Formats: sequence, structure tokens, C-alpha cells
Amino acid sequence: MKTKLLVLVAILFWLSGCTSLTSVTNIGANNSFVLGNNPHGYFRATVKNVSGHPLKLYQKTLTDSVHSMVILKPNETLHVYADKNTALIVENNANRQAQVKLDIGGDTNLSMGYKN
Repeated sequence: MKTKLLVLVAILFWLSGCTSLTSVTNIGANNSFVLGNNPHGYFRATVKNVSGHPLKLYQKTLTDSVHSMVILKPNETLHVYADKNTALIVENNANRQAQVKLDIGGDTNLSMGYKN
């Protein structure tokens, strides 16, 4: 009986750690999408640019330190691993709307919003 209970508890812990979020996100012209601009744990994101123009991605800590800046070309996919309390920012500097496909795992208790 103890073994069954222990296995059940282990499975529940494993399932609770397997949270993920999938989204196709629109980003307006000359706008940015900000993921995780709040206190949180580690997370990973697979980001695919499904727009016809490049997008800029970078990470920013809650203390405004910027790092890991890259340009994501159309139809390109990037795997990002973000530290605790670090936001992922997708910047659309074009004069037309952009779209990104996001697959997020790890700590998914992340704020999501837009910034001009």
C-alpha cells in the first residue's frame, strides 16, 4: 500500500511539472510582446517567426539588464531558456503586424503584455 501511494505521489509531482502553453501571438506594428515581466521561475520558449519580416528577440531582467539579443528571420525557430525573473521580449520594428508561434514550458506563471 505504501509503495502504491508513493508511486501516485511521484506521478502527481511529475504531471504538475509538465505544464506548457502554446499560442500564436499577434504583435502590432512598431510594438513589442513581453513575456514574463514579473517574478517567476525558469522557463523555456520555442519561438517561431511566422511573419514575412524579421523580429528582434532579447531577454531583460527585472533590474533592466538586457542580454541575448538576436534577430529572428521569417520562418526561423529559436529555442530560448530564460532565467528566473527574466522577461523575453519580441520586438516588431516593422510598419506592419507580426505573428509568432510560442511554445512555453517550465514556469508558466508568466505575465504577458504589450509595450510600445
